[in-house]
Amino acid sequence: MKMKELEAATGVGRETIRYYIREGLLPEPVRPKRNVAVYGRAHVKRLNLIRKLQQERHLPLSIIRTIVTSETGESAGGFEALIGLEAAMGPLLSDGRNLAPKKVADVAKDTGLALPDIRKFAEVGLIHIDQRDGGEWLNQRNVRIMEIIAQTRADGYTPDVGYTVESYEIYPQMIELLSRKAVVGFYSRLGDKLDQPAAAKLAVNGIRTLSEMVPLMLIDRIVRDVEKISASGVLPTDEDNI
Repeated sequence: MKMKELEAATGVGRETIRYYIREGLLPEPVRPKRNVAVYGRAHVKRLNLIRKLQQERHLPLSIIRTIVTSETGESAGGFEALIGLEAAMGPLLSDGRNLAPKKVADVAKDTGLALPDIRKFAEVGLIHIDQRDGGEWLNQRNVRIMEIIAQTRADGYTPDVGYTVESYEIYPQMIELLSRKAVVGFYSRLGDKLDQPAAAKLAVNGIRTLSEMVPLMLIDRIVRDVEKISASGVLPTDEDNI
């Protein structure tokens, strides 16, 4: 079908469709000629799924991209049965300290962090600010992250010695890569093999495994790198391999 027919079949405008293709949410159309693009049922199915995830689950496009695509750009398999898995995972991922969501302004007041700094931490991806009820909110995990940042500043990791907001931007970049690999792998391998309760339990167990294993790996690597620097007496640059 042509673009006009795809628009009619899905109710999605051509500029949005082109944007989805550029962003990797939709596969490229077949192009028998330079100025001719042909779309198929796969495009209709994917567009309907994207709209469903947006309208029913209120998911951002970054998460939708992870759900609907794998590393090769193909559909991530039988994941449709697990759409909404985050709702089943929620009760299993309680903080333990039962922290409630807080308004950003209240987090600034409670932690002593400047409100502009909290917004900058969101800009670099360290936290995510939710817009609801006409205000800015942080969920319990993001509240805890800001509490940790406040403690690190009290410990001496301050902007005065070079630990600015921008110093933290590498961490969300690494987390994004790790999360994408984990999420796509989970949906691709198990999307058509488990019902939601079983998948939620397994996913949460995997999250807990990662949350224990990754910090240990990081600590071990940092200690070994410090040992290498002590042995060599040479301080490498960020681009050097230690």
